[in-house]
Amino acid sequence: MTPKILSRACLLLLFLLPAASIAADAEEAARLYQAEQWSEAATAYQTVIETQPQNAQAHYRLAVALRHLGRYDEAGIQLDQAAAAGVPPSFAEAERARLEAAAGDGPGAVAALTRAAEAGFANPAAITGDAALAALADQPGFEAALSRIGKNAAPCQVDPTFRQFDFWVGDWEVKGADGTVYGHNRIDNAEQGCVLVEHWTGSTGNTGQSINFYDAHAGEWVQVWNGLGIQIEMRGGLEQGSMVLTGEIHYLASGDHRLFRGTWTPLDGGVVRQFFEESTDGGASWTTWFEGFYHPVKPQAPQAPTLEP
Repeated sequence: MTPKILSRACLLLLFLLPAASIAADAEEAARLYQAEQWSEAATAYQTVIETQPQNAQAHYRLAVALRHLGRYDEAGIQLDQAAAAGVPPSFAEAERARLEAAAGDGPGAVAALTRAAEAGFANPAAITGDAALAALADQPGFEAALSRIGKNAAPCQVDPTFRQFDFWVGDWEVKGADGTVYGHNRIDNAEQGCVLVEHWTGSTGNTGQSINFYDAHAGEWVQVWNGLGIQIEMRGGLEQGSMVLTGEIHYLASGDHRLFRGTWTPLDGGVVRQFFEESTDGGASWTTWFEGFYHPVKPQAPQAPTLEP
């Protein structure tokens, strides 16, 4: 090896050694933290922070370790630094609630818990499963904060907008206007009310699925369908009691791509009319693509047991 190449190799090694050492320090700190060896973890994270003063996770975990060691003032300082370095307010305030509770400040803990809830903290089990926080149940404001956290965990269950398409949820026999059975469809409410999942089985055995959800950012309902050799994506919302979605249909075999519109309307007797149209002229005119009437499938009554002779 020539002197020049050797010199470059030495420089590269000198560059890599500090990075490797820092990574090893962080890995050891994480191991001690997971093992709940709080004194050793605190020392390890202090070492990490010396070389990475803006490491938000290191500040946060040092705060947790210091809380477990009863060093509350130091823990508070580290938690402030963790928040300043980028730890989400919801997590920072939830940990602050634990810190205040450990220090014996019930009202302060509830105030921090309220701030965590307002910032979007969404893990009620982390509150009820913590003995120090659960002991605050009689404190004013605790139940309200916990309720808000529960709503954060399942926002689609409490926002009525996400319930607008629930009239389509169920187990259905789909028929034409003349009574011809086209198939069966099951629409499930999934992901704590955030998604409707469609499972279609036609009378000839063909199948397809769609997911349907309210896009809160765009303020629109969305359907994405795949099956029967076609792909559909539509957006829209309620119009005079009907769910109306407009988008495009793509025929995989031919490559045709057209405007598409679907309308779901609840009718008397629990029936839902599904009406699909497509357009080949940019929406100037529409042609009926499918019309089906969803009839709820009634569960069979339990049969009386047969007595053995």
